[in-house]
Amino acid sequence: MVVVRSRDPADLPLCVEALIDVHKSDDYPHRWPHDPADWLTPENMAAAWVAEHENRIVGHVVIVDKAGALWVSRLFVRPGHRGSLVGDALLRQARIGGASMLDVIERSSKAIELYERTGWTLVDRRPAEWIMSDGRRPVERIYRADPRSTEHNSTGPTLR
Repeated sequence: MVVVRSRDPADLPLCVEALIDVHKSDDYPHRWPHDPADWLTPENMAAAWVAEHENRIVGHVVIVDKAGALWVSRLFVRPGHRGSLVGDALLRQARIGGASMLDVIERSSKAIELYERTGWTLVDRRPAEWIMSDGRRPVERIYRADPRSTEHNSTGPTLR
């Protein structure tokens, strides 16, 4: 069974291991951070959760405060656990935690499918504030949560 729970400081090395798997598979994050554990703990972080299966971190999400609004950030699911509602459960936990916005670059089609399938609405497209390793500035899609999305009751991972 997959369980979503608050992230503990002791989880960070395991989260970095999961992030390495995701980076190898999907090139996320697009620019590998100098200190991945620090990258997973941004200064404006309001809360963080992990998805755990058999004592292994299989997913991660944080919410960050951007000018008074809570945004989903650092969301990822290990490749072997995709399609098992782990992403849905992490997004649901972020919504319960108050997140109402998220951004994603346009080339992340699987993430976009997840967000749109779970009720997030596209509200804007704009150039990102950062540059990819190839020097290009990607286009970000900005999404707002459906206010009813925390009421969504799906089968899948347990929230703790």
